[in-house]
Amino acid sequence: MARINENNFSTLWQEWLKEVATSKVLTLFEPEQYVPSMRIGQARYISSSLTKLPDDHFLQFPQDYGRHTTLAGTWMFLEKDHKKEYLITAFGKRKGRGLDRPACFYGLHISHGAERSVNFSPLCIDYFQKHITEVDNAEILVCHNHPRNFVADLLSQIIDWSPLPSNTDRETMYQFKHKEVIKWLASASFRNIRFFLVENLRLREIQLPPVARIAQFLRWLENQTRA
Repeated sequence: MARINENNFSTLWQEWLKEVATSKVLTLFEPEQYVPSMRIGQARYISSSLTKLPDDHFLQFPQDYGRHTTLAGTWMFLEKDHKKEYLITAFGKRKGRGLDRPACFYGLHISHGAERSVNFSPLCIDYFQKHITEVDNAEILVCHNHPRNFVADLLSQIIDWSPLPSNTDRETMYQFKHKEVIKWLASASFRNIRFFLVENLRLREIQLPPVARIAQFLRWLENQTRA
């Protein structure tokens, strides 16, 4: 029995190291994010409000807030030393079709998770789908955190440990992005959904799918060129 447990532990450890290594490579193409300008009072309002919100709850802003301010307030809350993961989804509208256009946000939803996982609630998913369907030039910011742990703290003393999305994080981003791109191509209604991870006080936008998805796409592309 001890031998089986040791083998299982060794396998899990190797799989974890492989995931860390592959995700670390992907982060080379995902620069960390910084908030260049924001309204500090509004950002602090968002952060303090999130501290008081119960699970599966919406927060309506007293007025529309800009993208940077909304992201900064969410970051302020998520960078705290939490013992569990949170998922914060902010809903807004971009002023124009370009990705670089400013956007204003009118509220957000928070989900409380466990130590190593958090999920969208049915209530949030329902609102999510209505928002991207009914709002022209809709924009959604999806942010979550990874609580501090012994391994990350130890590695941060050895290497530069910046936010490292898990395969689950990347797969979730891929599923949402892929579906919305397909809808966009079919309807010409432009939407923008952005995913962010806060870890060790730092922020990274998740832009790439897991390595397995990238390899799958490359195999498909190779078969297309041969056909």
